[in-house]
This record gives sequence, C-alpha cells and structure tokens, in this order.
Amino acid sequence: MKRSYWMLVLAILFWSGHATGLRAATTCSNADYRGVYSYFSNGAFQDLPPQAALLAGPFAQAGILIPDGQGNVSLEANASYNGIIAPLFTDATYSVTPDCFISTKLYGVLSGAARQTALMLTEPTVGVLPASQYKQDIRFCGLNDFSGGWQIDIGGSIVSPKERAGLFYRIGRLTSDGNGNFTATSIADYNNKFATEDFSGTYTVNAKCFVSLSYKSSSGEDMTIVGPLTGRGDVAQVMVASPGIPTT
Repeated sequence: MKRSYWMLVLAILFWSGHATGLRAATTCSNADYRGVYSYFSNGAFQDLPPQAALLAGPFAQAGILIPDGQGNVSLEANASYNGIIAPLFTDATYSVTPDCFISTKLYGVLSGAARQTALMLTEPTVGVLPASQYKQDIRFCGLNDFSGGWQIDIGGSIVSPKERAGLFYRIGRLTSDGNGNFTATSIADYNNKFATEDFSGTYTVNAKCFVSLSYKSSSGEDMTIVGPLTGRGDVAQVMVASPGIPTT
C-alpha cells in the first residue's frame, strides 16, 4: 500500500517512507542540481509589513521546482497564506557550493545522490519556513499514474471556520481506481475531538503530473487537494487548496 502524508493545505502521499539524514555527496556543483523536483513547504509567516498582515499565520505550499544545472531555477506551486489560497510562479538563481550547500532565497543541502533536499527560507526574514524536495522521474502523467491504496497521514492547524479552528490531524487510507475516482476512510482529530470520516470523490492528473482531488467534507464543504507526483510515481506531495485550512 502506498503511504500518504496529507497536510490539509499541504499533503504528502507516499508509497514508501520518507527518509531523513540522507548521506550527502562528497563534492557538488551547479550541474548536480538540475531536473524536476516536487517541492513542499510548511511553516508560518510572522514578521510581515502591515499591508500584508492578513497573510501572517500558518503557511503551506506544494508544487514543482525546476533547476537547470546552470544556476537558474523556476517554481510552479499552489500556496496557502493563513488559509488564503493562491497560485505561485517565480524564477530565481542559485549556486551550489563544493560541499553541496544550495543558496538561493532558500538555504539547503543536496543529499541522497542529489535526489532530496532539505531547505529553509532565509531571504526575506519573514517567518519560519522549512521546505523539502524530491526528484521527479515520472513524466507526462495520466489518471492511471495515481492509483491504488494510499496511507493518509495529515496534520497541522485549521484557521476557519471558527468552530473547527485549531490543531488538526487525520490518519486513514485512500484508494484510487486509476480512472478518476477515489474513496477514503479516516479518523480525524479536531483539537482533541475525534471523528470517523469516510469520503469519496474524483481526481484528475495533468501532463505535468499534478494531481487534483475533489470531494465534500463531512460538513458538506467542497474540498480540493492538489500537488505533484514525484519519484517514479510512488510519491505525491499535495496540499489542501481550500480556503481557511492551512494545515501541514
């Protein structure tokens, strides 16, 4: 069974467990950092100017990061700023030191044969924003690339509605049929109040291997979960792109 880590605004779906503390290469250069990586970030914006005060609070992001091996990188993602959902497209430059540190607006270390990176935002200094990325080998995806059984592991915090605001976690199992339909069984914890929640819905997969799942929550809300497949299609890093729910 595939393993899934969902983060209501940021969710990750895994076939195999995700590793930490991976061995880094001996020496690196810009050329070692190239290709397509699935990308996710979760944390919180804290020190924002008054005009951006609405964005302060929990943050999550899921998308793809594309370094070209020559010092240029682009990001295509969906993000939740304190429950406000917005697409994000940006370009930047990067450099990789001989000891495998990456420097952009993010700071991190290449590891796992340059297939995995742990990062954090260092510029601008607006909060605590860690991130991770995994190499994407799968290309030109379709519905059948997201199929089978997935373990659900989702947690973080809910901003709204007020009656459910606070810490959140969900454990369960999702099964997709390879034809655009899925079902899920789970137990959810809303601020230490537990509920069994079963739901079903539909999904799409585009050519860039972004998965989008749509369903109704137990309270009748329209929910959307989006994010890219990664690895060889055995991992999906997705976020809940529904307003008010920036959980990770």
